[in-house]
Amino acid sequence: MIRHIFIATIKPNVSDIEIEKIIQNIRNLKEQVPEIRHITVGRALGLLGSNDTVSMIVDVENRTEFERFINSEAHQQISATAGEVFQTDNFVISQIEF
Repeated sequence: MIRHIFIATIKPNVSDIEIEKIIQNIRNLKEQVPEIRHITVGRALGLLGSNDTVSMIVDVENRTEFERFINSEAHQQISATAGEVFQTDNFVISQIEF
């Protein structure tokens, strides 16, 4: 299994409604991209570290499924609008095998 981890900083002055909308849109990827085995998306609680981020964790079976997920139309649509809510110059993106 491959776990894709993505952390994005929320732009200043973005409303809670806008943040919740993109979080829900990201969660909906599971219904649009069959390669996604599991997805978790949420806003940081700020207990330790940053409190102005949204994190996404996506699990896929293998590298082929990861490529299909990343290149899917649904993922591309989310990516195209991410700059409206998130700072695009400091994304933290990583993949691990587990």
